[in-house]
Amino acid sequence: GATAVPAVTAKDVLDLYALRASLGALLIRRVAMLGPDHLAPVSAALAEVRAAARDHDHVRIREVDLRFQDALARTADLPQAARTFERLTARLRMFVTVLDMDYSQAFDTITNEDTAVYDALSDADGNEAARRWRVKIERCVRYMIAQLPEDDIAPHLWTTLAGRPRPGREELRGAVH
Repeated sequence: GATAVPAVTAKDVLDLYALRASLGALLIRRVAMLGPDHLAPVSAALAEVRAAARDHDHVRIREVDLRFQDALARTADLPQAARTFERLTARLRMFVTVLDMDYSQAFDTITNEDTAVYDALSDADGNEAARRWRVKIERCVRYMIAQLPEDDIAPHLWTTLAGRPRPGREELRGAVH
């Protein structure tokens, strides 16, 4: 018989990413508290992201980006939160597969976002690392929703669920006051 492919709705995507945004920020702040000497697994995962980007391997980049995110979660040493995050990652993998997401134009973006989170963690700046995480997640959710066939998404639903990331120092410096 035919295999039923689960439908992915905008609400499914928003629900999943709202959880990933909040839980990821909590885990990342905890990683920052532990300090840069705990970042070896995250650094190794980032090297995999950079290698996939260098090779322009658009199948591998999406997997190693998720592995980088899971490495952040595990490094936080909050086992229940990390397990929950990894379950969300498994669900996200399913969404990516069902929607046949194409990351062939995102090598630099993914590498730069992951590097920005890592660099803030290296500086033990949990607030900046969490802010950069939220910026990444917001881009991810918008990109995934853009792949959905439905066009009746309330434009402010994501902002309502997840809030808005505050601008960082570099954005504020460039702003006109």
